[in-house]
Amino acid sequence: MKFKPVHIIVVALIVISTILAYDAFTSYINPYLTVSQVAGNDEYINKEVQILATVVSGSTGWGEDGSLLFKLTDGKATIDVAFAGTMPQNFKEGQKIVAIGTLTSPYHLNATQLLVKCPSKYE
Repeated sequence: MKFKPVHIIVVALIVISTILAYDAFTSYINPYLTVSQVAGNDEYINKEVQILATVVSGSTGWGEDGSLLFKLTDGKATIDVAFAGTMPQNFKEGQKIVAIGTLTSPYHLNATQLLVKCPSKYE
């Protein structure tokens, strides 16, 4: 059986599509991590992470450069967060949020986005 040029092109397109799809799903999906997984772990330094945790009550303040400073906890570990963007409207202490940013040290996150988790009336 002889392979025609059309068959070779179709197979090549399928292989390229599969490689691109795999790259898209593995490179750009960051799972939510807990503070305990990130705090003190050098593996995540200088990498973008998404941390789902609770804002520690009494920890919110403002930095000299106008950035929002606060602490996140999962009940086991705590991490400092600095956020230079606009504070989300529903942001408050004691609430679960997702902080997305780069871990600059084992216990410090420079957040580029804050996602406020909506409270559920069933919780």
